[in-house]
Amino acid sequence: MIELLQPAPPVAAHYRPARVRALFDGLAGTYGAAEWLSGGQLGRWRRSLVAALRWPAAGPVQVVDLMAGGAELWEPLHQHLGPRLALTAVDFSAPMLARAARQHAPGLTLLQADALATGLPTGAAAAVTCAFGLKTLAPAAYPALAAEAARLLRPGGQLALLEFDLPTQPWLRAAMLTYLRLLPATLRYLCPEAAAHAALARYAGAGTRWPVLQAFLAAAGLRLVRQRRLWPGCARLAVWEKAA
Repeated sequence: MIELLQPAPPVAAHYRPARVRALFDGLAGTYGAAEWLSGGQLGRWRRSLVAALRWPAAGPVQVVDLMAGGAELWEPLHQHLGPRLALTAVDFSAPMLARAARQHAPGLTLLQADALATGLPTGAAAAVTCAFGLKTLAPAAYPALAAEAARLLRPGGQLALLEFDLPTQPWLRAAMLTYLRLLPATLRYLCPEAAAHAALARYAGAGTRWPVLQAFLAAAGLRLVRQRRLWPGCARLAVWEKAA
C-alpha cells in the first residue's frame, strides 16, 4: 500500500524567515523602545524567566538563547549567575547581534545562525531559552524548534519559553487588543523612528499556538514542569525539562 503524502501548507508571507529577518534588521537601531512601550514589563518578565529555571549549584553554566535579538537576556542571567554564565546568543539578524556586541558583556558569545539549526554541540546546555521570539515563528517550524532545543539540552536541562499571550479575561483581552490596534498610529505620532515596532504588535495579536507547540515539545522528549501567566496576564512563561 502506497501512502500519499499531503504537501505541507504554504507558510504565510509574514512568517517567512527573510521577511522576519528584514523586520528585525530594521528594528535593531530602536529596539530599546520595546522596553518603554511595555512600561518596563519586558525586563520584569525576563527576570521571571531566569528565576523560574533550576540552575546547577556550582561550576560554569552553559545557556543557549534562541532568537536572542540584542541578547537582552544576558543582563538578568548575569545578575543571577555572575561569572559562571557562558551564554551563546543565537539570532539570524546581523544588526541585532551588532547591537548585542555593544554591551561588552563577559561570558557572552554571539552566533549568527538559524535558531532551528544552530550547529552548536549536542547535549551541552544546562538551559535553552527563547524570550519573545515565538510570535514570529510559523507553526510549521514548531517541530524543528522542539527538536533543536531537545538536542542542545543536556540530560536534566531545562527549556524556558516566554512570549506575549492574549489574556483570557474578556475585559483585559479587549483592552490588550485595543492597545495593539492603536499602537501603530500612536507610534507614528510620538516616535516616528520607532514606528516599525507596530509590526511586532500585529504578531503579538496573532499569538502563539501553544497547544500545537506543546505537543511537539512532548514528542521531542521534553516534559512540562511549570507554566504560568505573568502579571498582568498578557505573557506566558513555560519551563520544560529533558529527562535525566
